[in-house]
Amino acid sequence: MLGVGRRPLIIDPQLQAIAWIREKEAPFNLQIVRMGQKFWIEKLKSAIGTKTAFLIENLGEKIDAILAPVIQRSTSKRGNRVEIVIGDASVPYCEEFRLYLHTKLGNPHYPPEIQAECTMVNFTVTNLGLEDQLLNLVVSKERSDLAIKREKLIQQQNQGKIELKKLEDIILQYLAEADDDITSNQPLIAILSDTKYKAQMTQTNMEAAKKTQDSVNVTSEKYRSIAARGSLLFFLMNDLSKVHSYYIYSLAAFQKVFLQGIYNLPVVKDVDDAPPADGEVPAEAPAPEGGAPPPSDDPSNDLTDEDITNRCKVALIISITTCVFDYIRRGLFERDKLTVATMLCLKILVRDQVLTDVEIETFLLGKAVADVGNMGVLAEWLPVACYAKLKALESMKVFHNLGDIMQNEPDEWRKWFAAEDAEIAKLPGDFSKLSSFSKIILLRALRPDRVTNALRTFILESLGEQYVSQPPFDMVKTFEETNPAIPIFFVLFPGVDPTPWVENLGRTKGVSVENDNFINISMGQGQEQHAGDCLKKLAIKGGWIILQNVHLMQSWLPQLERQLEEIVGEGPHEMFRCFISAEPPPILLPLELNVPESLMQSCIKVANEAPSDIQSNLRRAWATFGDDKVQASTKPTEFKACLFSLCWFHAIVLGRRRFGQQGWSRAYSFNTGDLTICGNVLMSYLDNNDQVPWDDLRYIFGEIMYGGHITDSWDRRTNNTYLTVLLNPGLLSGMELGPGFKSPNPAEFSFQDYAQYIEKNMVAENPMLFGLHPNAEIGYLTSTCETLCYAIVSIGGGGGGSGGGGMDKTSMLKASIDDFEARTPEFFSMLDLQDIAAPRLTADHGPFVVVAMQECDRMNVLLDELRKSLADLKKGLNGQLNMSQSMEDLATAIGLNEVPGRNPFSQCKWERKAWPSKKTLSGWFVDMIKRHQQLQTWSVDFVTPFALWLPGLFNPTAYTTACLQVTSRRKMYVCVSLYGNSRLTLFAVFCRMPLNKMTVETHMTTFAGVEAANYYPDDGVFVYGLFIEGARWSTLDEITNRYKVGASPTTECGGVIMDSNPKELLWMMPVVYVKAVETKPLWEPTSVGYLRHDPLMYECPVYLTRFRGPTYVLLATLPTDCGREKWVLRGVAVLFQDDN
Repeated sequence: MLGVGRRPLIIDPQLQAIAWIREKEAPFNLQIVRMGQKFWIEKLKSAIGTKTAFLIENLGEKIDAILAPVIQRSTSKRGNRVEIVIGDASVPYCEEFRLYLHTKLGNPHYPPEIQAECTMVNFTVTNLGLEDQLLNLVVSKERSDLAIKREKLIQQQNQGKIELKKLEDIILQYLAEADDDITSNQPLIAILSDTKYKAQMTQTNMEAAKKTQDSVNVTSEKYRSIAARGSLLFFLMNDLSKVHSYYIYSLAAFQKVFLQGIYNLPVVKDVDDAPPADGEVPAEAPAPEGGAPPPSDDPSNDLTDEDITNRCKVALIISITTCVFDYIRRGLFERDKLTVATMLCLKILVRDQVLTDVEIETFLLGKAVADVGNMGVLAEWLPVACYAKLKALESMKVFHNLGDIMQNEPDEWRKWFAAEDAEIAKLPGDFSKLSSFSKIILLRALRPDRVTNALRTFILESLGEQYVSQPPFDMVKTFEETNPAIPIFFVLFPGVDPTPWVENLGRTKGVSVENDNFINISMGQGQEQHAGDCLKKLAIKGGWIILQNVHLMQSWLPQLERQLEEIVGEGPHEMFRCFISAEPPPILLPLELNVPESLMQSCIKVANEAPSDIQSNLRRAWATFGDDKVQASTKPTEFKACLFSLCWFHAIVLGRRRFGQQGWSRAYSFNTGDLTICGNVLMSYLDNNDQVPWDDLRYIFGEIMYGGHITDSWDRRTNNTYLTVLLNPGLLSGMELGPGFKSPNPAEFSFQDYAQYIEKNMVAENPMLFGLHPNAEIGYLTSTCETLCYAIVSIGGGGGGSGGGGMDKTSMLKASIDDFEARTPEFFSMLDLQDIAAPRLTADHGPFVVVAMQECDRMNVLLDELRKSLADLKKGLNGQLNMSQSMEDLATAIGLNEVPGRNPFSQCKWERKAWPSKKTLSGWFVDMIKRHQQLQTWSVDFVTPFALWLPGLFNPTAYTTACLQVTSRRKMYVCVSLYGNSRLTLFAVFCRMPLNKMTVETHMTTFAGVEAANYYPDDGVFVYGLFIEGARWSTLDEITNRYKVGASPTTECGGVIMDSNPKELLWMMPVVYVKAVETKPLWEPTSVGYLRHDPLMYECPVYLTRFRGPTYVLLATLPTDCGREKWVLRGVAVLFQDDN
């Protein structure tokens, strides 16, 4: 770093380099500034002409252009003086001036010119380096005698080396000053003899010290296991920033928590009494306020080797692991707690050689074979996707020939597969002896919905109950870990306000608004100066300050960060504390940074989410009001009944979010404020009307209050359907709000009685309470499993190796590239296709030809992106090209088996030039080949297929629009017009049907298969390959409502929506007849299509993927025999793709 001509740019996320620079450059008048700080340019101008060291710390990813001449050393000579231009001034330049550029960012992205002009120095701590640091830390606390002895030995050896150097210099000096004949120079001989003796004695002492030091090191190494566990914990903690931008920690904070884990376990001489049982949490010694370690006596120095080993492997490791995990978990969102616990468990077991990297990789990736072969009798009940994953497991010895074994014992395996709790059900045959983790691997393939429960049990057995059961948040204990230099950062969630926690704790310590030492500021425009002044004031006189909603002031946050650092540097009052709160980034953008990384590093993070189950939501909703509110109503009976139903509605719409897109296709921020306002509106409308205005209330709640959050038309329909079902006169006669949960009699129940009713009569939570099918729970749990595994893989896996002795990652990546290149189809020749298409464009089916041409063109664009990016990556891996960010993103996606471009921050754009999909990369590539094959067949002569695989198009809407256009050309209708001057003449003109008077409707055919669709239907098209989620369609044997559609030829259709079969999340629809029809006056035109408002017709949204929302395609019309409200609440939708 010091021997090169370029300026050093130091990457220092753990702040180790800056401490080294401060110490090294202290004698040379080191100056430290930040870009943006007042007068920093003036300081640079005055320092650059001297032999000063100049450090610009905490750089972001943008470096001020004014530094360019300094970084490039762009100097000029004027006479004998060397000058450099800074801004608009030319200042003297000293060649011995030293500039250090420093950033705390862990993975900064600087432009190429900066990287070329600077020497990038990565001070990020390494695994082994941190392990050595922690070993010294442990030994200094556990065996201070060894630490002191080692320090003395190091000093002794250093002193010996200095002494030897002095003696060598003396000898050389005497020899240089001696006469020509040194053999006769007796004084010189005596001095040389004495010097030789001293050198020998010094060397002997150094060798003895070396032996003693080796002995000390041998004893110290017995504590290596603690340091190794600490290193594992830190790098786990450090990797969490890849999950969420709030999960950022500093090395200093980790070391403090690591030491606390040691302090929590007092040193004892009789080690047999010390270690807790496996999985037991050691008793914690109380830590004094400010997080400082408790004073400790010198540890016992006569512990035997066996005592040390037992203490390290049991007591200390458990204490440190528990302490660090609790520190991490306190700042985690609920959805990530099991993920982190799983990562920790897997890493520990791999490090302890209980599990192998192959097992971990098999579990996380959930690979599937491309060709499943013959499923035999298993095809009757086992999904093909599960069997494909099962066959992939056969590469492991423990699952060898599993598919054949299952086919030989289908009944036993079917029974296990159908078990409600498959994770605890006994497996058939010898598989009942599988290890716990091998069973989890099997569950991942066959019953992924049970994996999360199995993981909790596995973690409990492997690490202890404290890793799956979290105690309630303790504000007092959290405060004890703080000091004036460490803020507390609260993550804001709906229904959670940390202000009362801080205020209540402050009162117990004499901190309050009344005592003028407590300030609460809700940040917003114009509050910056006030907040800064209050920080300075309380830092001097002592007090607490809360800065709420700082995410709204992102441009001011760097200034807050600098001000807090200045306060720490100046030494704040011991009573000073700073509390900060912010809302997290949107759930779909967890890596978005709305609070500076370095500010997050310095804080203790608290993410205390409110419980999200129905009972908790209902309890909080009812507690929002009070008995005085009920008594204030002039119609208390009606008000209580309606208010309780409103609270139930609030609990339902909040709880429905956990079912993902089947619950709500988009995320909405329903909150307590909506409920409160609706309660006020309810009272006002009841007091001002003789009868309960049900329609008015439903409209206000559904379209204005809660509906004001909703942006999706189908979600708005769901919201209004809930209100239709829950807010009606039946409330006054004890109707059911949900299965098994009735609305109490308002005439007999007081406000408190309602609260007790919630506690005593609430039924166990299940999807039926939300109106969903029980399969929705399976879908939710399966999605949770997939999300957990993907998060662990994207972070870097749960293991510690490269995959168990196979190819290294680069070789595997090259093999994948070669495979993709070999399977990538050829381009379509657009010039040849245009020649074939030209004579057909004017025919009636011309719009379909246009669609086919557009699809081939889009496929070419995608294939070009695939071929080019794969070729560039191969060259990059071979050293022929510099690795760009796009190449790195592609390599990362291939490693994760994720379609490149699905990550919104990725610069490789496969998916953006393709179609929305949730498939893995391997499944997506097969899907792409099938799409190409369909286009290849279609483009031979551009004859429209009898039945088209509609999901195989880039733009399926274009195909349905072409269907309307073709029908419009065939259908003529009479336009009547009047003409004339003195006499009016009536003219009848035959015109084409305008497209704005047409739409499509869908009919489910009774074809036994796609092959039966061997003709063109009247005024429409046949399409296939669609799935239905949340329900199923009638089988041929169940159809009782067969009817004919079309003129010539007619097509038999029939069937209705039916309840899903257990564990069948998606149902393949029969061949669909998409028919172009003329709109009717009673149909309501909306942004999503024409609504028929037929009670026996379910207007079903059709989406490209299970992500729903922005992937909407069209409205399907599906007959029903039980009312459409049921299917609306079930979230029934037709999908173009499954996720496999």
